[in-house]
Amino acid sequence: MSIKPVFTISTNLNSNSDQAVPFWVHSPDTKTKKALNYLKKIWKWGKLLFLITFMVLGLWGCFQMTGDPSVKGEQAIGAGLEFGYAYGQTGNFYYDLSSSGYPGYHTFSSFSFNYGPFYALFVYPASVFCLAMMWSMHNMWGGLNAFVTIFVLLIIIRSLTLMITLRSTLQNEKMSEVQGKIAEINGKYKGLTDAISRQRKSQELRAIYAKNNIKPFAPFEQMMITLPIYTIIHRVISNVRPIKATNLFNIWSFASNPLNELFSGHWIYLVFLLIIIPAQALSMFLPRIWAKKRSRSATAISSKGTRQARITNIMQIVILGVMCFVVANSPTGVGLYWFLSSLFSIFQAWLMHVLVLRNRRNHGTLEKKLQALGLE
Repeated sequence: MSIKPVFTISTNLNSNSDQAVPFWVHSPDTKTKKALNYLKKIWKWGKLLFLITFMVLGLWGCFQMTGDPSVKGEQAIGAGLEFGYAYGQTGNFYYDLSSSGYPGYHTFSSFSFNYGPFYALFVYPASVFCLAMMWSMHNMWGGLNAFVTIFVLLIIIRSLTLMITLRSTLQNEKMSEVQGKIAEINGKYKGLTDAISRQRKSQELRAIYAKNNIKPFAPFEQMMITLPIYTIIHRVISNVRPIKATNLFNIWSFASNPLNELFSGHWIYLVFLLIIIPAQALSMFLPRIWAKKRSRSATAISSKGTRQARITNIMQIVILGVMCFVVANSPTGVGLYWFLSSLFSIFQAWLMHVLVLRNRRNHGTLEKKLQALGLE
């Protein structure tokens, strides 16, 4: 006699049906993964919004420097726009703002939007930090307190932008590694201008980018923060009263323009430029030398790639020339910042070189960590 079971358990569960799947089949981390995805999206769009805002405000500050006389920087104390302690607060002429000054003299010692959002949001916090740093070391000889202040400001700024720099470096590295494949696709569709060929070429290029997790516009992030940071540093050094009053080693005035000083016969500023300009050149060319050393597949590319490399070399030389002229035509304190920044860039490029090589040996460990943080 056969016994019929009272109930049966079906093993043919339809994974696409929520009613057929028991509750214990669902991963307990589903909500956590969704939350992390939302956080990554918020980080991505928040970062993009910040970069655009930072760039727009940086352009605002740059054009404001040339068109608004109230923010003009002057070499003399008590002239132009100055930031310092309120008149009589410390009793030190170099740190307290003047009660009256030259015609067109403007001051700010507290948070205000009187000079626009760029000054209020970026120049003011950096000025407060620099002023406090300099006052804490105001007995140091030869303007070394200004030197230390600018150096610490540089470390803070470069530390805040380190992750963007690292991301940009890795993206450039991956782009160089797929140049051979990109050259093959360009050769495959060379001379084909019909819509279907252009569409297929675009699809194949996108497939390469997606496979290698390449974001073509990632390197522009670093470019978007360069101009605003330069403008902030320029304004801080030009406006913070004790900085512009500094004579480094009693030789170079931080508020002076090296180019103007040379035309005035002060040849000691030529020594300054002979220190600054070579450091700037090394900071631009050493990273390329190291990049060539670690290049793997980008060496044997098409003639188009070779032409592009020559164009890049020419553009880099032009950019170097422009930057050298800008530094020579800026306050000496700004030149000192760029000198220290160049040394930091050389060290950072060398560090990136070591990290990229180690990343290859460890099969992309560094890149995976950045992806986990949502930064890659």
